[in-house]
Amino acid sequence: MWARPINILKTILKISLVVLVSFAISLGLHVSVNESIRMPTTIEMKSLDNISKDLDFKEKQATMLSRHSVLKVLSSREDVAGFTKMSGTYVEYDDKFYVITAAHGIMGECEFVFVAAGNDSVYSCIKYIIVDQETDYAIIQIEEVSKRTPVKLELVVPAPRQWLQETSVLNEVFYTGYPNGLGPLTFRGSVAGVSDENYIYLHSYAWPGSSGAGVFSNDGQLIGIVVALNVGLTGAGYDILEDLVIITPLFLVDWESAYEIMEEAPTAVDTGDTAE
Repeated sequence: MWARPINILKTILKISLVVLVSFAISLGLHVSVNESIRMPTTIEMKSLDNISKDLDFKEKQATMLSRHSVLKVLSSREDVAGFTKMSGTYVEYDDKFYVITAAHGIMGECEFVFVAAGNDSVYSCIKYIIVDQETDYAIIQIEEVSKRTPVKLELVVPAPRQWLQETSVLNEVFYTGYPNGLGPLTFRGSVAGVSDENYIYLHSYAWPGSSGAGVFSNDGQLIGIVVALNVGLTGAGYDILEDLVIITPLFLVDWESAYEIMEEAPTAVDTGDTAE
């Protein structure tokens, strides 16, 4: 006696399933068609994730590391009204946060240094780790930045055995910075050679404001910091060769001293509480 009701119920369930599947397919087609003709928003076009789909896996990885860790570095001093504007790379080590940048744009004390991930996202310097004006690099402890993703310092600094490949001629590199205050803008280049002083020459492009930008190799390693354009003597006098970029390689960084300072325990603060 239950056979007929059961068969009717099965038929109803089958029809319902067909209707649901058809609806899902129609909805999917509708969404797909709408997406295919929709103009992307400004936010989508400016997104750090909006990179070419034609990049291979390694290129994509290096580009994403570069874009998501870029910071604008602002420096001033007490007797100066404005700021120098540079680029930098946001890094993490031992659960603390730092920016690696060029030293030549650091003007004054830590209290006059800030990093920015946008006009409404500005963070303060906590302390200088190293500011080496001669070699031209700076490592600065900063507040945690919400709109950027730090690279793990111990994962992106090349090991000694890797530097032969990282400095090899035509090794591909990527960097993101704020040339002329614009950006963040991302550039591709390649290693052109190494100077007698062990600075790396890149065939790429840079402008004022690019200084301090972190250069990532095709293997996703942070190999150096943009510090200068080459100036050459031509028949018309001295000229800037804007497609020959000089970077401070990270093997010139005094990592032993840097890590020692970075691993120091925080200085105890006297709160004035004398209670037992």
